[in-house]
Amino acid sequence: MTALLCLLLLFPLSAVPANSLLTDEKLDVIQDGGEALLNGDWEKSYRLFDYLLELDSTDPSGYLFRAAVMQGEMMDAEENIYGDRFLETLDSVKSLAERKLDACSRRDSAVCYLYIGHAYAYRSLWEARFASNYSAITYGFKARSQYHKGLAVDSTLYDLYFGLGSYHYWKSVKAGFFRTVGLFKNDKVKGIRELQFAIDSSLFSRESARASLIWVWINEKQYDSAMALASRMRERYPHGNSFLWPLAEAFYKSRQDDSALAYYSRLFERLKSRPGNFFNLIESAYWIIQSLDRLDRKKEIAAYQSFLQENYPQIPRQIKRKQKSKLAAILRHQ
Repeated sequence: MTALLCLLLLFPLSAVPANSLLTDEKLDVIQDGGEALLNGDWEKSYRLFDYLLELDSTDPSGYLFRAAVMQGEMMDAEENIYGDRFLETLDSVKSLAERKLDACSRRDSAVCYLYIGHAYAYRSLWEARFASNYSAITYGFKARSQYHKGLAVDSTLYDLYFGLGSYHYWKSVKAGFFRTVGLFKNDKVKGIRELQFAIDSSLFSRESARASLIWVWINEKQYDSAMALASRMRERYPHGNSFLWPLAEAFYKSRQDDSALAYYSRLFERLKSRPGNFFNLIESAYWIIQSLDRLDRKKEIAAYQSFLQENYPQIPRQIKRKQKSKLAAILRHQ
């Protein structure tokens, strides 16, 4: 036996790093945590995703999925609850993933690029909602770059297509004038196809891709497709509000006003006991009143006006500004 062969037998793992970021155990945790997240069970999601750090403190996924729960909470509440803490969590994802990239398998390299891409995508969404639209665009470009790097390393990691599909579709929608003059391509069809790749073949992004596709179908005015998919997701995840909103909107936009009223009313009743900053309570009340108007059931509007009038002093000033037109429409409706 040669000396070289002895070395290879003694140190095989140092020469070929094993895939460590997406073990079966970690994928099970990610799956369970994702289900809790879609059900709006924030505490359970945090608990499950924290277990990823217990399994491996050097794995960026623990921080990435913790950030996903933070973002879910903030978007659900329409409030910048975590602020700098959220941004610091995203920085931890990037730092750990870049460290892993120094020496890991091709599959783990692709996963690291996926995680960094998602960290940039989450930052882009946060910027768009709570800070700067310009910064949101910048972070969107950064996310796309990381997803492409991941595909160049391992094109079989179809979770990357969830990120790319979301980017390509919504970039095309939001580009507006820049798309018209040819500075941005219209990649909507490409984006939809990539989301469908993720639904068909990704390891842990299928449900997220389905949730994203619902809003795509609404934007494309394919309301039957949106309602069918949102209804299936609502049956699977009945405890959160994530799928009540698109169902209500799709029914309203397709002029199925009885159904729209039923879903917006369900949201309003849920939100009454925990109004938070009142943003979503105002939102649901506004669309309830629009639906009642269409149905010529104007006498029922007074109850929603009274509730908001009674609670008006508790509504934060910044929410009164953000929801100024809808709040005025509710309170002054005749």
